[in-house]
Amino acid sequence: MADGATLRARPANRRAIGVTCAVHRGPRGFANLVMERQGEEIIFDPHVTGECVIILDEDAAWVIRDALIEWLG
Repeated sequence: MADGATLRARPANRRAIGVTCAVHRGPRGFANLVMERQGEEIIFDPHVTGECVIILDEDAAWVIRDALIEWLG
């Protein structure tokens, strides 16, 4: 687990989003996805368990941002 991922983050650096987990097939919004910024890394923690975190550097985060802007307008 990334150092402190989702456990000790300050509220300003942490967001929780209700999402759907395709593996667990719960209802829409059933799962939580926590996004946290630690320094220059963005951390995604599905299910808020710290067991499988996705860590992006700033360049990768910008790619996601640009894609979302393109898709959502």
